[in-house]
Amino acid sequence: MFSSSRISILARRVIYQMLADPRTLVLIVVVPIILLTVAGILIRVEPKDIQVGVVNQDEGMSAVNLGNQLVAVLKGVDAFKTVEMTPEEAARNLDDGDVDAVITLDSDLTAQVIQTQTFMLKVTYEGSNPTISKRLESLFERASAQALTGLIATTPQGGGTNQLETTIQADYLYGGPEYDTLDYTAPALIAVFVFLFVFILTSISFLRERQNGTLERLQATPIRPQEIILGYMFGFLVFALIQGAITLLYTVFVLDIHYTGNLLNVFVVEIILAITSVNLGIFFSTFARNEFQVLQFIPLVVVSQVFLGGVLWEVEEMPVWLQPIAQLMPLTHANEALREIMIKGMSLTSELGSIAALLAIAAVVVMLSARTAGRVQI
Repeated sequence: MFSSSRISILARRVIYQMLADPRTLVLIVVVPIILLTVAGILIRVEPKDIQVGVVNQDEGMSAVNLGNQLVAVLKGVDAFKTVEMTPEEAARNLDDGDVDAVITLDSDLTAQVIQTQTFMLKVTYEGSNPTISKRLESLFERASAQALTGLIATTPQGGGTNQLETTIQADYLYGGPEYDTLDYTAPALIAVFVFLFVFILTSISFLRERQNGTLERLQATPIRPQEIILGYMFGFLVFALIQGAITLLYTVFVLDIHYTGNLLNVFVVEIILAITSVNLGIFFSTFARNEFQVLQFIPLVVVSQVFLGGVLWEVEEMPVWLQPIAQLMPLTHANEALREIMIKGMSLTSELGSIAALLAIAAVVVMLSARTAGRVQI
């Protein structure tokens, strides 16, 4: 027979224990509210406009100008913003990432279309985000068909243009037609998994060192707190790097993603991120009495960075007041560097800004963990 009184006593005991731990209450009540608020704001953020540059050099033929008709059609498409540019402006904006694609219309476009019965649209995609490139491709096909309809209507007897064929000659500044969504998200996934698992490994392991009294015994020796942190950091870092190498190699060679950068450069960024994660684990383990409380820090430390670190939303698309907070997240700079290296083939020197920011955050976290290394649990 079940005893309701015994069950009630145990239930009350659990409730009183939870109420006696304010940190648990904060993590249960406050953190979900904060994360849901941030997620709600970001989900409602309108994505930035897709920019398309057009270099219209078409001189037309008699009263017909296919280039002008195509530009008019493109400007009527709501899915992206069309801007006419000179060849020099187009090349510069494409290289800077200010436009997602550039359409080049040659000076003899109209004449060639009427003569060959073939319309070849020359497009150069920026290519770092294959989802945008594939979306633009279908939109360009429809716009071309609509412009050709206008050409047929304005050409005497259709100008023999009733059987026009349309093709897209696509070039890519970065990536290529074989790139897909996984290729774009893989750098962010690598960073997230390295950060998450290293944080869990370090925080739980360092907590056990506290619970076993190892840190108290170390404090009775001449060893300094900074030496304690460096010793533990290098010890944990060995396993963090093994885990990071496995994550990287599995993603690249088993999931078979496309990349153009040097994998050693990718691993260097992983090392800096792992150092940051190790010391964050040491720092936050100071404020936990048990492994359950360590796991409660995951939403605060990891999930917040998934929201604000450029994994799901571009930092530039976030509200202005959230962007400075995002810049404090190590995942923001790690994701930016990894995407630039893996997708665009950039070198470490070209990503000094992101790497310097990541190193600065790592240095701050190392100092914080060093200051809390000898603290007694509170």
